[in-house]
Amino acid sequence: MTNYSAQEIFSIVSKHKLTDEQEAAISSASTTGPSLVIAGAGSGKTELMSVRTLYLVANQLAKPSEILGLTFTRKAASELATRIQSGLVKLRESSYWPKELGDDFDPPKITTYNSFGNEIFRSLSLQVGFEADAVLLTEAGAISLAREVVANAKISDFSELLNWDKTLDYLTEKVLGASGSLTDNQQSADEAISYLQDFAQQIAALPQSDKGGDGVYAYHQTLLDTMHSSQLVFELARQYQRQKKTRGLVDFSDQVALALMALERQDLELSHKFVLLDEYQDTSGIQTMLLSRLFAGKPVMAVGDPNQAIYGWRGASSANLSGFASDFGVAEQFSLSASWRSGQAIVDAANLVSEPLQDDSFVSPVSLTAGLDRDGTVSAIVCQDDAAESARVALWLSERMNGETSAAVLFRSKQAMRLFADALEDKGLEVEITGLSGLLEQPEVLDLLAALRVIADPEAGAELMRILSGPKFRIAPRDIAQLHKFARKLTRMRKEVTAEIPLTLVEALDELRKPSSREFAEISEAGLERMVQASELFHLMRTQLSLGVSEFSWAVARELELDIELYAHARTKTPLANLEGFIARISDYEVSALRPSISGLLGWLDYAVNSERFEMPKTGAKAGVVQLMSVHAAKGLEWDFVAVAGLVQGSFPVDSRDSKGWLAIGKLPHEIRQDRDWIPQLSWRQAATQKQLKAATEDFASENRAKHDIEERRLAYVAITRAGRDLLLSASYYKAGILNPRPIAPYLEELISVGLAQLLEPIPEPAVANPLANLAKSEIWPADPLGKSRDSQLAAAENVISATPTRVSESLQLAAIIEQAELLRNPKPVELPLRLSASKIVQLLTEPEAFWAQIARPLPVSFSEAAARGTQFHERLEEAFELEADLDISDWQEQDRELGQAFLDSRFESLKPIYVEQALEFELGGTVVVCKLDAVYQTEDGFEVIDWKSGSAPKSKAEVANKAVQLALYRIGLSRWLGVGVERVKASFFFAGDSKEISPEVPSENELMEKLRAFRKAPLHF
Repeated sequence: MTNYSAQEIFSIVSKHKLTDEQEAAISSASTTGPSLVIAGAGSGKTELMSVRTLYLVANQLAKPSEILGLTFTRKAASELATRIQSGLVKLRESSYWPKELGDDFDPPKITTYNSFGNEIFRSLSLQVGFEADAVLLTEAGAISLAREVVANAKISDFSELLNWDKTLDYLTEKVLGASGSLTDNQQSADEAISYLQDFAQQIAALPQSDKGGDGVYAYHQTLLDTMHSSQLVFELARQYQRQKKTRGLVDFSDQVALALMALERQDLELSHKFVLLDEYQDTSGIQTMLLSRLFAGKPVMAVGDPNQAIYGWRGASSANLSGFASDFGVAEQFSLSASWRSGQAIVDAANLVSEPLQDDSFVSPVSLTAGLDRDGTVSAIVCQDDAAESARVALWLSERMNGETSAAVLFRSKQAMRLFADALEDKGLEVEITGLSGLLEQPEVLDLLAALRVIADPEAGAELMRILSGPKFRIAPRDIAQLHKFARKLTRMRKEVTAEIPLTLVEALDELRKPSSREFAEISEAGLERMVQASELFHLMRTQLSLGVSEFSWAVARELELDIELYAHARTKTPLANLEGFIARISDYEVSALRPSISGLLGWLDYAVNSERFEMPKTGAKAGVVQLMSVHAAKGLEWDFVAVAGLVQGSFPVDSRDSKGWLAIGKLPHEIRQDRDWIPQLSWRQAATQKQLKAATEDFASENRAKHDIEERRLAYVAITRAGRDLLLSASYYKAGILNPRPIAPYLEELISVGLAQLLEPIPEPAVANPLANLAKSEIWPADPLGKSRDSQLAAAENVISATPTRVSESLQLAAIIEQAELLRNPKPVELPLRLSASKIVQLLTEPEAFWAQIARPLPVSFSEAAARGTQFHERLEEAFELEADLDISDWQEQDRELGQAFLDSRFESLKPIYVEQALEFELGGTVVVCKLDAVYQTEDGFEVIDWKSGSAPKSKAEVANKAVQLALYRIGLSRWLGVGVERVKASFFFAGDSKEISPEVPSENELMEKLRAFRKAPLHF
């Protein structure tokens, strides 16, 4: 019996009224058994789970601590936890709060699926032969270990290696994929190998046709060869799994599998009475098995959307929603159809695109309705080529963007991101490329990556050519060709090098360091001088490989003068953003790898890009910024304006790469997968001839292609539903390098044909020839670092050279006087940026001259060993908090261990933060303040923000007062975010360098607001 209705509880946190669907899901869902909620895009899943939690607490069906919420990303977990915590605080202040709970309460447990699996594993680890503190193998560590296993594999143990003609990285990727699929499907490598052997043995005995024939068709032989290669992959996967066990290593999937194994031997009693499962369509088969084992028949509420099941490539099973009732028990189904994000025009477009998805799911998706009476448009544009398309998208966004609105351009793949970024920057828009694959397409990142490959790999000839021909050395193509000839000449001259193993281009360049070798090189004088410089630079870099990987990467970037080049040709206010973002990812690798190295980093990057991993953005939408990212990365986010680019066949949708299904190398046979009832199957046992088997494989491929088309349509649905106000769908027939026009994507054609997408201009007929073909032929190589300004700069230089010394001196003096007088009369205004980080505001208020100088003349930030150590300290604490594990400092370096020990000796060692590395933004005095809170703890009186410092505490009161500005901003931000008074938020520093905790007096919100307003009203002049 409940005392309070869902609407009564909702009124505590909102002035709006619940829809009938929301009220039913909150109050009518079972409190004794499972329930399933099918929630459309933008329908308020987070709000539903939050209000459901408040409803259960208010009606005394559960204490807050008896509720468990699981989701996928830390960002999503943080958002859900924040919403619930803020609601509980407001509930506590209302008459609906149960008196038995008092004022102090333990919050619900809101965490990620991976973290929950880690917790269950560690509580049961001894049952399956592991210590509770078994080392968690990160993705970087897994790549490193798999690469090691493959590199050390001997032909005597793996005979199929004799015929293997693929790269080490390719085989490593296949081994990791095979190992993951075995774990996720609860299969052993032996079972997979046995199945493949049986299959190969049976089809090898097939005659060619009904008429007989002992020969083997070419396509049949290819299939047999593939099966042998797959057996090799699974044999190496078995070896990889053995190595993990020998070394006491487990990854997240292993933890779940081992926890399942332990639960067969021992029951586990959990304190959670109610469970909320977010984004349930994205769970893997093995995660579902663990959750079912723990919570079947209990009040579990799973929330998901079959239309947004887009992560099948990373282990998610689209069958989970369909199999929910069989996994957890007969469940009542609810739906949320009202979108609170998009207007009617966008909702109508999404519904049309998703219509064919109704037939693919065993759980009916919802048809969206517009919950808001919001104006909005869906527009479309079709251009001849992607250069014109990018310019048109940039124009459309420039007409809409201002400092308060947000926007994104979404892509199916990374290839065109740089082209669109350039077009947007040409319109003066601030651009941010998110996701690792997007960063890897940026010229400065490609230059750094090329240099790292040259340093680590003597076979990196193509990368060396990029560096030699780039702005640092500008070596002509003829001289690079002569370097090739020089390498061949040295190969012939040297006895230790045979024709089968010729001297590489990288090795030839290194030889030019020796004066005795240079006489054999027919390279121009200027080219030789520059090549010697390049050779010395790479030699110098190789002597510094003992540096940390991220520190070494910064060193290489500085030696290549990438930072100077970026500032010299800056097109944005943050020219180093891409480089800094890339090296931040390198730092992620460095922290998580078992033995970080440049070669390991390169392997990790290759695997990450090929497997489409690490695409998740670090933050959500940003006011005044156009963000470029993949559709996979955009899921869960929203913007005011969205452009979906490249809607043509081969780009979006991409052509199917998985039509072979398990007949591709290293794939687990569908018949032994957990989701076998939901995926295409190959009828191979019925085939009596090679021709019949070929017909069966063609039918199988056709079914896989149809499945792929459905998955691409789901991506289109996700992309369309990211837009809040206006949506632009764009396409172009041609891109550089293709001969034939590409067909327009079926989704775009469908929307245009029924008038749901309004054309900005008539669709042109495809040009007979690619308009970009002639442009590509006339491109200059190497690129001119002076660009369009070359003529004017050369003319200026000629004037200087031709002038007499006296006239130069007089003219320079006169010019200086005139320039100084002009600056005094008309000083250049420097405006305060709209968005500032908390640390920048501290600098503005405490060191204004340094702040304005940096704004007026930005300079690259040099590498700091202390800063790098501080970053690593933060990341290690974050990892320990996320895994809810003790901080293990046993393998830290001595200086770092001292920081870790300081934390272990502090009061925080025994406390559990409710938020970690929490990003938030708020407006203060006309400025958008960007904060990241290291850790937030709940206290008896409210909340406490802790900012970790790896250095020592300041000595003077003035230093403390300056630093206190940062804490003041954190207090204001957290209080607004949680909806509580700022007086209930305490803020402190913890200085690990000398184990001191400081809680200084902080300036008030009004004081800071007035100061920021004053700076914004009166911009400085330089």
